[in-house]
Order: sequence, then C-alpha cells, then structure tokens
Amino acid sequence: MTGRERSLDLLRGVVMILMTIDHTQEYQAGPGRGVITDPMSLDVTNGSIFVFRILSHFCAPVFTLLMGISAYLRSRRYAAPAASHHLAIRGLVLLGLELTVINWCWTFNPAWPRYFFQIIGALGTAMLCLAAAPYLPRAANAAIGLILVAGHNLFDGVRFAPDTWQHYVWSFLHQKNVLPLFAGFEIRTTYPVIPIVGVAFCGYAIGVWWTRPRAPLLQTGLLLTALFLVLRVTNVYGDTALYQAEPYPLRSLVNVTKYPLSLQIVCMTSGPALLFLAATRQRGQTLLEQFGRTAMFYYIAHLVLIHSVALGVAFLAGLPVDMQHRFGGIPDGIGFPPWATAPLALLAAAALYPLCKWYEPRRWRYL
Repeated sequence: MTGRERSLDLLRGVVMILMTIDHTQEYQAGPGRGVITDPMSLDVTNGSIFVFRILSHFCAPVFTLLMGISAYLRSRRYAAPAASHHLAIRGLVLLGLELTVINWCWTFNPAWPRYFFQIIGALGTAMLCLAAAPYLPRAANAAIGLILVAGHNLFDGVRFAPDTWQHYVWSFLHQKNVLPLFAGFEIRTTYPVIPIVGVAFCGYAIGVWWTRPRAPLLQTGLLLTALFLVLRVTNVYGDTALYQAEPYPLRSLVNVTKYPLSLQIVCMTSGPALLFLAATRQRGQTLLEQFGRTAMFYYIAHLVLIHSVALGVAFLAGLPVDMQHRFGGIPDGIGFPPWATAPLALLAAAALYPLCKWYEPRRWRYL
C-alpha cells in the first residue's frame, strides 16, 4: 500500500467531530457553569449532555488505536532505525505541544497556574514508547499491548502518600491526580499513560491486517464488543465504576471509566472502531477525511476557535471576562441550550474545513 489509508483518515475525522462536540459543550454549556457539575452523573445530567459525553468516550481510545496502526503502516516502509527515529521525534513534539501551545489554547493565559497533561501528552508518551516497536517482533508488540491494556486494572487499588515521589510517578502512569509543582504551579494528570501506551502497541500489532482481507477486523471487533458486554454486566473485572441495572440500565452500561482508560472502555470503543474500519475499506472519498489527514492542526485550531467564540459571546452579553482568575476567562452563565451544542460544533468544523485543506500540503511531517 502506498499513500494514506483512507479508512483510517475517515474514522479519525469522525473522532475529530465527536471531540469538537464535547469541547464545544465544555466552553458554551459545560461543567462548572450551571447545576451540572459532573456530566457523567446519572442523577442530574441532562440527556443530551450525557449522550455527547458518552460519544466523546470514543475519542481518546480510538485515536490512540489509529495512531498505533498508522505508526505501523509508516514504519514498515523504512528500516527500523529511521522508523524509530520518526516515532521518537514525533512523540517529543506532541509532548512539547501539550505543555505549551495546547495548554495556552485551553486557557489563553500562559501564566495559568494549572497545566494539563491530557490526551496529546499521553499520545506523545505512547509515541516515544512505540519507538521501540520497529525493533520488536509482532508477537512482542501484541503482548506488550495486551498486558498493559488488560492488566493495568489489577492495580486500581494501589495508592501512595501524596508527598512521595512514588505518588508523582504513579499519577502519570495510572492514577488521575493534581500534582503541586513549584511557585504555585500544578499539573493535572488527566490521562495516565499505561493504558494509552497499551492501546498504541495493540494498534501497531494489528497494523499488519491492512495487507489482508477484512475478516480479522470483523472478528476482533465482534470479539471486543462481546467481551465488553460480558465484563460490564458481570462486574467481574476491569472497571471501578460498577454496572448497576437500576434505575438507569443503559446509561450505567456505557458509563465506564475514562481516566485512566479501563479495560471496558477500550473494548467498548475499539470493538466498534474495528467494525467501522472493516466496513469502510472499500468506499469513496468523504469530506471527513480532511480532518483526519490534518488532525493535529485541526485539534489546535478548533480550541482557538471555540474558545474565542465563547469569549466573544461573553463580551457581547456584557458579562465579565477575567483571564487572570477564571479558567479560560469564561464567566458563569455563558452559553447556549444543550440542544445547540452539536449544531455549533458542526458550524465550527465547517468553518475550519477550508483552513485544514489549505494547511494539508504545508503540514510538517511530524504532525
């Protein structure tokens, strides 16, 4: 195969749209600006907000899986040293972007005291780890991925004292925390990296299926979906958020742990993702592929756009904008009804489409 794999770009584009809906909800009607303080609370969350939040659960694990697959497809065209070098450099670039440009896009304030180690930082870490993958046999890559994804929930109960170095290391590896740094700064480890690295290695291991018929994708997608249902309903292993049949059985079924990625959320999202890829191997070109081909650029641009629009709406409404003491400067009370979230997100994506098309031939090969 030469060039890009279009089914991967299409699914990546779908993920970008789901992500945009979730982030639009954060800025225009999100948690912390109303009675809903937790969009995953089954008792108080509006139905549409819950649905959008659940759909956003597909973003991080599916994008990580696609990253692993794409890393394999690129690496097989080069000798191991060159492939490894590319993955390592790209990982460092993603880490650098997370702690600078992306954090600034979220806050519009480089001096904001809390930094966020979110999905881009976790993907950067996974890329650095994948730099070893070209040197390893496929079985070893698959084993590493499966052990990390399926085994990390064994350590859900492990905790360390907050003032120890073990607590800091464990927070980046497995436990979401807010860690004090220096001079009043702190960092939140939103996406602990162990399961992210595991999903990336799984993706790298199954990349070889792109030279084969669709059967392995279909079979694995069905297997993962079935495994999710069995694990979820039985509560036997894999998620600290237990399934409860009453009073919201369907909501509880999909209300799985995202930080860190539990085994259940990986199965719930990766299974349908593989089925989608199997179904779209032979199809015509679509507009969504554009977002998939320029995903990193789109990620940064959409944050700037929806954040700027939220501030603009606040200014026009005469509400106070405080960049020093409020996250992103967005005041309470800003926003639109929940039903407007998806249309606003799609409008933002449409506005960014020509910009992404302009950027594509100019993109840096490490993004």
